Amino acid sequence: MSNKNDFTWSATVTSVEDYPIEIHKGYIATQDKFITAIHNSGIEDEGWGYDGTDISAGGNIIPTMLSLTWVSYAEKKFWNIETTIDQTTQNKILALFREGFYNWDNVKKAPKHSTYNHITIAVAPGGVVVIFITGTAHRKEVARYQAKETFVDVNAFYDNPDGDNQQEFYDWWYKKSVPKYLQEKIAKSGIPYGIWDIYREKYNWRFQTFFYKEDTLTDLYVSYINGEANYMNENELAKKNINHLALPLNVRFYYKIYNGEAKFDEEEIVAAFKKLKKNHPDATIEIEVRPAFMYKSTTFTVKCEGEEIPLEKTVVKMYKN
Repeated sequence: MSNKNDFTWSATVTSVEDYPIEIHKGYIATQDKFITAIHNSGIEDEGWGYDGTDISAGGNIIPTMLSLTWVSYAEKKFWNIETTIDQTTQNKILALFREGFYNWDNVKKAPKHSTYNHITIAVAPGGVVVIFITGTAHRKEVARYQAKETFVDVNAFYDNPDGDNQQEFYDWWYKKSVPKYLQEKIAKSGIPYGIWDIYREKYNWRFQTFFYKEDTLTDLYVSYINGEANYMNENELAKKNINHLALPLNVRFYYKIYNGEAKFDEEEIVAAFKKLKKNHPDATIEIEVRPAFMYKSTTFTVKCEGEEIPLEKTVVKMYKN
């Protein structure tokens, strides 16, 4: 590990997909130095797999304090977090920045070393706050915090051109910013509080690819349901390591001639892993990957000690390189 601090980062805020939020105010600091303000950049709701809008510069100082107040339109309430970032988390952030990662350089046809460039604050309903450090094709969770519900007067939040009272403000923005399908889902069964911590659970698992003819998986990019992401090249994949990771959500895989992408169904893959972990508590779980004849599609099956669960809701697309 290098001792250099030749990295720079900026702060971003993101929300889980389709659950819109807006920042009221916030800042990142150390105990004796203000680093950067966190400004309102409009609605954020693209998902934890995205950084959100680049809203402030932070340099190469590792923060020790976080303050953030935001409105959650799906919940019709404001949240606030005021927290110190403990020494263990600070050390983890610094180590990851220094270690960096490797991506593939298409020009030089070789791995290229880079490092992270954002500290991303991800929020979810229920006041969940997770800090990631993120870079191209790589995202790592470093801490999880709990915010508290708070009150911010609508007139202090924005200019309130229509003179709405607090409830009118919440109702109008709920109808405007929350997708219709989600409004219907919330009306029927409520907001699924707790699901985002379930998504953060990690398992010992790996992909195992089986070809109908000789081939090689050369590159793999995985984004996980907890918001993390990772790219692995052929050398790393050849090790067939068993990793302690959250479950995959989106996968982009490359073979010698073809490549493809798969999107897993969150409920299906979580249920499959929970069942196999319950039935085989200490065993490694594998996701068997089988490209079909002529690479027309790819099937995925979760397997553990002879028990198999096909992931039938996985959406797969295949392309020729």
